[in-house]
Amino acid sequence: MIKKIVRLSADLRKEGLPVSVRSTQSAMEIYQNLGDGDRNLLKTALMAIYVKDRYDIPKFLKIFDEVFRAPEPEKNVVEDPNRGKAYKGTGPKSNKYVIKKQNTIGKNIQKEKINNEKLKMLSGQPLLEEAKKLERDGELMNKDLTKLNRFDPRMLEICQRLGKRIANKRSRRKIQASSHKIDMRRTMRANLKYGGVPLELVKAKPRPHKNEHLFLNDISGSCEWISSWFFMLMFSAQTAFKRSRTFEFDNKVIETTKALKEEYLIDSFVKVKDMRIKNMMVHGTSDMYSAFKQFQEKANINNKSYVIILSDCRDWAGPKVNGVPASVELVGEMVRDAKKVIILNPEDRNKWDIVDSCVSLYEDAGAQVFEVNTLNQLAHFVEQM
Repeated sequence: MIKKIVRLSADLRKEGLPVSVRSTQSAMEIYQNLGDGDRNLLKTALMAIYVKDRYDIPKFLKIFDEVFRAPEPEKNVVEDPNRGKAYKGTGPKSNKYVIKKQNTIGKNIQKEKINNEKLKMLSGQPLLEEAKKLERDGELMNKDLTKLNRFDPRMLEICQRLGKRIANKRSRRKIQASSHKIDMRRTMRANLKYGGVPLELVKAKPRPHKNEHLFLNDISGSCEWISSWFFMLMFSAQTAFKRSRTFEFDNKVIETTKALKEEYLIDSFVKVKDMRIKNMMVHGTSDMYSAFKQFQEKANINNKSYVIILSDCRDWAGPKVNGVPASVELVGEMVRDAKKVIILNPEDRNKWDIVDSCVSLYEDAGAQVFEVNTLNQLAHFVEQM
């Protein structure tokens, strides 16, 4: 019994599952209580202990079947001395039988291949041979989004989970901040009857915060991919921002705030895609001067506005004044009018200020620039905002 559980834990760990000593001890207790009587029940119970990610289920099932394989019953064959050589298999063999047998094997292999292909199309869960290539959720959250070359549906799930986590954290932080504040003026007046000794504390009601968050996402060819992930993150976290507006730009600006109000993410994303197509904003070129000018006109920036720009700060098509991009002056105006201007740059820091990158110029104008190219970094920034 102990050997089987130890082998199961060791094999699962080799396959990359996070198996701890506590998991092995729990598996031992389960095995002692259930035994080998009901194999399916044992499999379900052990799966609940070992499997932390549903994409690891195929690995677990494969290893469980290997470790807990039922022994094959022994066959007692009684030799009959009167039987001939042909019956025992030592006589002459027919080529016809061999060819027929090979055809049957080929058909079975082809049939199995077809079934696997159907399973790939119909099932959201990966097959056993694909499970080894899958990255864990933690690895995906720290993967550079600018270097992804395919859509992984698990990234969408992670975006939604992160968005809900952000909303919950911000809501909890707001409640905690408001519930522990003490209104000193009311406390002192309430305690005059005690001779001024503060025996009864009067807590202040939370002041309504009227800060406005303005999100401006670069959807030009170099930033469209990460802007899509940021949009998904903001869709899931939108309940945390009561007064927020979202915009997208390349060489012009569109407002996508209403699209975030859709009930389902897919409907919201389709609506945004339609808006981009109607405004001919597909794989466009960045003109930050024109975009920022339109953004200022539409957003009505004031001293309660937080402006968050997701962009690589490469003003490809914008005009220049004395060799300096004209958009730098507009960034300075936004810094002057807004409470804070923050730029999230998905490019690696070692590529900043190379060729047409305007990072240092925007920083000199007063904007704060941060390197953000993974889901973890995006989520951490939005949480702390």
